[in-house]
Amino acid sequence: MMMAPFGLAPFSEEDIARLREQADGKGDWDPDANQRGIGDCYLLATLQGYSRTEDGQQKLRDQVRWDEGKGCFVVTLYDNGKPVDVDVDDYYSGGTKDHQGRPTLMSIYERAYGQHFGFQDLADGGRAVDTIPQITHSKSYSVDTWGSEPGWFGLTFPKEDHKYDQSEWNNIKSAVDSGQVVVASTRGGSFGNGDTVNAATDTNGDGKIDTKNPGVNGEAPDQETECRLVGGDYDHDSKTEKSSHAYTVVDIDDEYVTLRNPWGGNDTPNDGRKDGGLIRITREDYEKHFARTDIGQVP
Repeated sequence: MMMAPFGLAPFSEEDIARLREQADGKGDWDPDANQRGIGDCYLLATLQGYSRTEDGQQKLRDQVRWDEGKGCFVVTLYDNGKPVDVDVDDYYSGGTKDHQGRPTLMSIYERAYGQHFGFQDLADGGRAVDTIPQITHSKSYSVDTWGSEPGWFGLTFPKEDHKYDQSEWNNIKSAVDSGQVVVASTRGGSFGNGDTVNAATDTNGDGKIDTKNPGVNGEAPDQETECRLVGGDYDHDSKTEKSSHAYTVVDIDDEYVTLRNPWGGNDTPNDGRKDGGLIRITREDYEKHFARTDIGQVP
């Protein structure tokens, strides 16, 4: 396929047919965003959050339609609470794609967001708490690991203790269990002792993490290993800014939090990589490394 200028690629006829099926409910798309060269993890983690439930997928579908007269997809976004329609007839060649390298419904949203809000805003990082209402006009809020400590005259002062209190844990778990969009950010996380954690990944490729039971096709249970979380001095270059990254929270229990990395994989020490975006870490490592959790409703 010939690439258009400025890193854009036109949809092929095959792309259009497949994307129309995804938009009208006849086709699915990869749960992993497979983020490429654009710094929009906050957007892709948000789209992954909607994509993890049927209601969320339907909301994304409801806001994309094919306009035969224009020969393009029309996406409804929200700017300061007002709906805006964005015409999309191409996608970012260096943007989100499925595992076969093809554009998906997420690609259409990524391009629409970049067209309306500007590519610089798209690629320069952001916060899911701001993105959620831009995508679906839904309410959103954040919980964070800032606590407080006593000061003079009975006053208290904010303190970053890298801990979520019980009510915040309850909010996160309730949101995940009820199918809301939950996005975790490593910005402000504690990476002074490195970025490596003991984690479980989807080593048997059955789309979930279970280290006790065989996979859906009888494969061995998922395995634990060391993985890196994206934050701090991730590139080991003191001359660059500290890294931060957004992940989608897809499951939580009393011990563990399961995330989906929009990269579509997770790095291991010594330049290794585990395929698939799913990664399960302990609650302790979650609150240590993820200083903010953004939550949004699925209308």
